[in-house]
Amino acid sequence: MELRLLSTETERRIFAARTEQIRAKHGVGFKERPRSRLARIHLTFGNLYALFENDGDPAEKMIAGLVMHDLEMFPQTCPKPDLSHLPPRSVIEVSELWSRAIGAGALARAGAAILAGLHDARAILAYLGVKPFDGTPFYRATGFVDAGEAVEYPYLETLKGEPIWAQPMILEGESLAKLTRVFSQLIIETNEDHSVLRFRNFLKGKTAGGQPAFVDEAPATAGPRLVHEDVAAPMQ
Repeated sequence: MELRLLSTETERRIFAARTEQIRAKHGVGFKERPRSRLARIHLTFGNLYALFENDGDPAEKMIAGLVMHDLEMFPQTCPKPDLSHLPPRSVIEVSELWSRAIGAGALARAGAAILAGLHDARAILAYLGVKPFDGTPFYRATGFVDAGEAVEYPYLETLKGEPIWAQPMILEGESLAKLTRVFSQLIIETNEDHSVLRFRNFLKGKTAGGQPAFVDEAPATAGPRLVHEDVAAPMQ
C-alpha cells in the first residue's frame, strides 16, 4: 500500500470530488451547510493524503483519502477540547476521511497512525458523528476517548437539512504510543519528509461483507464520522 501526500491541483481536485461524491452516496448521506467553508479550508491548506493499492498509481486510482493538519498550521475545527497544554505542532487533527473500497478506510487510518508516529505527534484529534449515525466504536476500540460532551457540528448537515452531532475524541499518551508502535511494524519504506509512505497491506486476501477487499465503489460504512472510516467523513 502507498499513502501519498498530494501536491498538484489536479490531485487535489480528484480528492475533493471523491469526498463530495461519497459523502452524498453512502449511509445517511450528508453535506456541508450552505455557508460553511470548512471543507474548502481543509482541502486548500491541509495535508491531503491518498491511499493507493499499488506503488506509483496515478491519482485516478486513489481508493481512500484523509486530511491531516497540525494546530500550528491552522486551528482545530471546533473550540473544544482545550489542547492548549500541548505544543500546537504536536497535535494532529484528522478529517475528511473517505474510501471507495472495502477495507481501504482501515488501511488509511493505519497509515495516518504511522505518520503520526513519524512526526512525533503527542495527540490525534477527531470529531466523530454520533447522531443520527454513530462513527465512534472503531475509535474507542483503538484507544480514542471522549474529549468533552458531544456538540452540534456547525459545518455539516444531513441531505434533508437535519443537524449532525459530533463527539470530539482524542488519542494520546500510552494509547497513542502503542498504536503507532504496532502499525509502524508495517512500514516497508518512506522518504525523508514522509510524503510517500509504503506499508504492508494487513488485510490482503481478506473479505468484508462477502466481497473481496478493494472492489471499486464498494459500500462505505454508514456515517460521516465526522471523521474517518470507510466513508467520507470529515473525520471528522
